[in-house]
Amino acid sequence: MKGKIFKLVAGVLAGMFLLSGCGSTTPTTVAGPHDVPLSIVADFTKKENKGGNWVTYGDCKITLKDGTTVITDRAASNCGIAVPCPDYRGNTVQASVKATTENDSLTVSLRYEIFGNVSYVNIAPGTPNEAGIVEITGSIEIPANAENSMIYLEANDVRDITVTSFELSIVGELNNLTGVPVESLTDPTGTASLSAAYANYFKFGVASPATVMTNPNDGFRQMILTQFNSVTPENELKPENVLDAAACLKDPAKYNESPAIHFDAAKPILDFCKENGISMRGHTLIWHSQTPSWFFYENYDVNGQLASRDLMLKRMENYIDSVINYCETNYPGVIYAWDVCNECIDDGGGIRQSYWTQTIGNDFVEKAFEFARKHAPSNVQLFYNDYNEYQGSKQDDIINLLKPIAAAGNIDGMGMQSHISSGLDPDYYISAAKRYADELGVIIHITELDVTAPKSQNPMYDQGVYMQKLFTAIIEADKAGVPIECVTVWGLTDDMSWKSSTKPLLFYGNLSPKPAYEGVMCAVNGGEVAKPADYVEPVVDTTPFIEDYEDKSFTGGPRYSSVQKIVGDAYEGEWCLENSEGYDTYDGYAVDVSNYAGHTIHVSFAIKSAADQCCLTADIDGTWPHLAEVPTGTGEWVFVECDYTVDAGATLQIYWESSDMSPFYLDSLKIETVD
Repeated sequence: MKGKIFKLVAGVLAGMFLLSGCGSTTPTTVAGPHDVPLSIVADFTKKENKGGNWVTYGDCKITLKDGTTVITDRAASNCGIAVPCPDYRGNTVQASVKATTENDSLTVSLRYEIFGNVSYVNIAPGTPNEAGIVEITGSIEIPANAENSMIYLEANDVRDITVTSFELSIVGELNNLTGVPVESLTDPTGTASLSAAYANYFKFGVASPATVMTNPNDGFRQMILTQFNSVTPENELKPENVLDAAACLKDPAKYNESPAIHFDAAKPILDFCKENGISMRGHTLIWHSQTPSWFFYENYDVNGQLASRDLMLKRMENYIDSVINYCETNYPGVIYAWDVCNECIDDGGGIRQSYWTQTIGNDFVEKAFEFARKHAPSNVQLFYNDYNEYQGSKQDDIINLLKPIAAAGNIDGMGMQSHISSGLDPDYYISAAKRYADELGVIIHITELDVTAPKSQNPMYDQGVYMQKLFTAIIEADKAGVPIECVTVWGLTDDMSWKSSTKPLLFYGNLSPKPAYEGVMCAVNGGEVAKPADYVEPVVDTTPFIEDYEDKSFTGGPRYSSVQKIVGDAYEGEWCLENSEGYDTYDGYAVDVSNYAGHTIHVSFAIKSAADQCCLTADIDGTWPHLAEVPTGTGEWVFVECDYTVDAGATLQIYWESSDMSPFYLDSLKIETVD
């Protein structure tokens, strides 16, 4: 998934922070909404416990200096500072941060509690310029049921960060929900079981944070027990939460070859699965992200030299052995599969460069599977897991990576993450699953399924219809011999999802089933997704779409983690739109054209960029055809016109992207039908 990149730095232990309050089904009602400021500017002249409106986030040291905050001694990449914004629930909030760092990238993220659970969502990333300065701006919708919301700054590494400004502001009109109770949870035990319905086909699993197991609201645990027969910990078994930083850094000589580990984060979820007889997928042993950088250095000192290949191979094997051995000794039979390696193929092709490749080399994946096979019980399955795994070029790279591992007998399965949208053709998706099974001789787990709700007039219903179509294809593939043995949805409810604003899961935040759940059940039981009482008959609106940005506004929005703002130096008039930031070149500016379904559209626009090429692309999962390819390397404005036929019934966005991470500028945009 392009979403898995969002997980680079997502997720920290709730226990690391001294936060007050938690979700409740019957929250206290106060006497009415109080005044809520439309913006919050972090005051770095005051300490957090001396009237400052910011807090320390995680295990790090904070020093205030000349109106800035200097963050040092960061124990993990997610440690930094946060600005609490509990009164901003139910609003879209823009966060703007300026900082200086030697980390390769910084990310602004949202943390909130939802009925006693903790969720994390990346808002926007940023990379330093030559002077090490990072400027990040991005927006996020905070769920109306969220409590104890805060927006925090994290990094891809543990190097120091100096923050010069940190500001939050309400986008649009304030929705003041202070004093308004959050929803009550519904009883999930009366909802028909997904795992029971699919018992003849595959396990039906869910990803869950450990906070569900310690939550005073029992409904979430009851939902797992009712609906699912496989559980994947969201973050608790990732290296960042298993490696014992305090022990390793205190006595590096003792733990030089065999790093200290602990299972404080994972214990609640392991105990729950053991006590309730639920199988678990272990996620994940080896990953470039959420593995602390000190793990790759001599003496665990990030200011020293990277460890040698021989040392890192010893650390890798001992870590894999220790983790698997602990789980098998203390929770025998609970973990039936491990994601041995996660996301090792780069979006641009080839193996992803990381600390693993720097210290061991490109064969680190082979070595990891070799060690896992050596130390795992024979009844535990070993998987490779990745996103965008259905794309043709990435399929090629994954298969080339895994062929020698399969030949050596060291892999059992392919994990297809499947963070997708309703634009993905199920047949295209199933063909990828079949190819992995046929060419590698492995079984298939769909490991992290979520489906972005379409931006249509009936998004929940349309999502449900798509889910029925997708699961019908999965069932038929399973009947035809494609060895799909588990399907796991990545989260319990929309509000708990790492993509919460896209409503991608099967249950609403209050635990009630969505049309998406109904679609999944219809696929196996028959019938059709019921149209809601407020269903709106789709109306084809062929009114031309025009953006000239002269009113300093725009209708489209970001694709993934890109950031848009209105700037000067326009093609026509005074103002144009700038697209910047993002994790990759496809993080661009998107416009929904679903209302033109069944028509040919004529698109005209002016664009400029320092990138060699900019493209206008149709957002169809699996193919992404270019509508226009524009040479832009001169940095001058180029006017472009092109035509494209939007398929009848399609839910479709078109988006602009650049050939590198350079910003691009858009102006004089017009979309109109020509048939």
